[in-house]
Amino acid sequence: MGDVKGGLQFTYISLDDYRIVKDHLFGKQERTVNNRGYIPYSVFISPTFSRVGLSEQEALQQGYEIKVAKIPTASIPRANVDGKPEGVLKAIIDKNTDQILGCVLLCERSEEMINFVELAMNQNLTYQDVANHIFTHPSMSEALNDLFNAV
Repeated sequence: MGDVKGGLQFTYISLDDYRIVKDHLFGKQERTVNNRGYIPYSVFISPTFSRVGLSEQEALQQGYEIKVAKIPTASIPRANVDGKPEGVLKAIIDKNTDQILGCVLLCERSEEMINFVELAMNQNLTYQDVANHIFTHPSMSEALNDLFNAV
């Protein structure tokens, strides 16, 4: 599907394109490319770079008043256990609504972690919802507690 329609060239976008077509053929005809929500992506360098939503600069250009949280990967227990403390985690928050506007993760396993942030954004959770979520320990995902508590 994605090869035919153009746009983002990710396997997971093609899967969602299929869901849209299937919904229009056999479903309620509610799914569209315009209501699929935020889309995360990862660049598989070392460490992995993952992002969803707006960057700090994009948020400011769009007129948002923002809060920014940033922590080093070295502060994550699991990163140290794995011997991979390189990188940084950053979140951009709407100062007026506490909604997560964007997130950038440069760390090992960020391709897994970014999906949780995308889910939180698409479900309109606040940064406090993520900050107070219970994650397993030791895991890279538990760094989201620290990141969103740093707002």
